Formats: sequence, structure tokens, C-alpha cells
Amino acid sequence: MIMTAVILINWNGAADTIDCLESLDRAEGEFFVVVADNGSTDNSVEVLAPLCENLKNHPIHLLKLDKNYGFAGGNNRAVKFAMKYNPESIMLLNNDTVVDSQFLLRLLDFSQKNVEYRVLSPCINYYYDKSLVWSCGGRLIFGSRKSYYRDVKYSDICNNAFLNISFVSGCALFCFPEILQNDGSLFTERFFFGEEDYEFSLRMREKKVKMACVTDSVIYHKVASSQKNTNDTYNIGRYYMYYLGRLISARLHFHNLQFQLIRVLTVLSSVSYFYRLSGSLKKAISIEKRLMKVSLVKDSIGYEEFQSLMIDKNYFE
Repeated sequence: MIMTAVILINWNGAADTIDCLESLDRAEGEFFVVVADNGSTDNSVEVLAPLCENLKNHPIHLLKLDKNYGFAGGNNRAVKFAMKYNPESIMLLNNDTVVDSQFLLRLLDFSQKNVEYRVLSPCINYYYDKSLVWSCGGRLIFGSRKSYYRDVKYSDICNNAFLNISFVSGCALFCFPEILQNDGSLFTERFFFGEEDYEFSLRMREKKVKMACVTDSVIYHKVASSQKNTNDTYNIGRYYMYYLGRLISARLHFHNLQFQLIRVLTVLSSVSYFYRLSGSLKKAISIEKRLMKVSLVKDSIGYEEFQSLMIDKNYFE
């Protein structure tokens, strides 16, 4: 049986991580778990350490990172650590997920029967309404992406054997080590948080890597739980950061004329969000002007900008 490395990133979220680990302890298959604590400032490490030792069905390694490297950076370091144990496959999971006991076996069964697919996703349902789909992967569209079957009843899609996808969420991503970059990383670290899975999907498309969602493999996601430590999950900074990340990826992966068209389409799609959130058309237009200008020159969104946009909320002052 294929040995899999399951990767979890924890940042000040031990309660969610414990729920995920306990569900993994009940899961079938051959795997070990790497829990990378991403520089938590609470007592996460002290809480998680005894649990990682006491859950015996699958080995758990607690990797204590020296600081918060963001979603991409934390996962990359955890993957590199896991590769020391020579896993044959890798499974990334958000720490705010709970898994069905058969989820990994069904991914592995599909991969062994369909070897041309090198990146897979389970069906991700809502944790608080397990009958509804949150994401079955999705497709890349010009300058953005669209999830499949969002808010559709799982019973309406579960008879599909699988779905061909061109976008995979970093929430739950199964892959083989061959798709890692030359330095052993999975994601770009241009983005401290958000849009790394969009860039990953663009890169997979360019490399002609086939991806699928295996619909009978199911996990459950506490949507937005990983953002509970920010001041406002649905604030202006969040949308600005996501749109900027997509534009940076578009500039790096599309020809210039395509990128310029994507910029125009982004204005049309985002201005309503900024108007609704700010309550001011003048402010929304000002944010759009800044977004369009910055997208021409910026190549990354680091920790300092994340802090200013999502935590301190002083980016536009």
C-alpha cells in the first residue's frame, strides 16, 4: 500500500487541529502526519505535543517552525520535512477540516486505476451542514477560477465517479512528489496567505498535469475558521489582497495583452465588493485605482502587507 504524508499547518488553532487529528486517527490507510506549528503565539505547541504522542494509529510528527511563514511557506517546510521519510504521495489538509475514515483509501484507489491524474482533491463539504458541498475543485477561467457545485447537495453529485478539474483548493490537495518544484516546494511563497492554490493550478495547467476531484472521497471544512484570528474575515483588505494576488499571478503567467484585459475584467468584477464594503463609491474607486497601479509593479504580498491589510487594517490610510 502507498505510504502518504498528511500535512497540517497550525497557527493559534489547536482546537481545530485536535479535531482534525482525531478524525485522522480513525482514518484507514498507510500514512503519517506532519503537524507544522506556524509560529503560534498561544499555547498550541504545549496543547498539541501530548496528543501527537498519544494518538497511536498513525505516526504524528510535530514540527515547530520558528515563525509564521504563512500558508504557502508553512506547507512547503512541512512537505520538505515529510520528504525525509520518503512518502510516495502527499496529502495537504487545512487544520480546520475533519475527514471521512475512507477518504484517503478512495483517493489512492482512484489514483491507482487512473495513473494519468497526478493531483487530486476529495469532495469538500461544509462541516456545519455536511449535506452541502463547499468545493469539488473547479475550473480556471480567464484571470480567475470557479468552484464546482458550491452549495449543491452532496446527494445530487455523489454518483459522479470523478470530475476533471483545472483548479484545486489548497484546503485539501493530494499529489505525488514528482510535481514538486526543483527546490522541493509545492507552492510559490510570493503570497503570505491566499491565492497560492490559484498560482499552483496555473502552473499545473502549463505543465499539462491532469487533476481530478474524486467525489466519493469526502472531508468536511469549517469554512473560514483559519481566518478567525483576523479582525474581520470579510473586510476590504481581504478582497483587495485576493484580487491583487490573482493579478500578480496573471501578470506572471499570461501574455501582456491578456494580462491587461484581465485587469479590466477585475475592475468590473471587484468594484461592487469594494463599494458594498466601504459604503462609498469614491472610496471604492480610490481602492480600484490603487489595485490597478500596484498590480503593474508588485511581485508578492508578504507578511507586512498581510498584517496591514488583515490585522491592523491600516493599509489604505
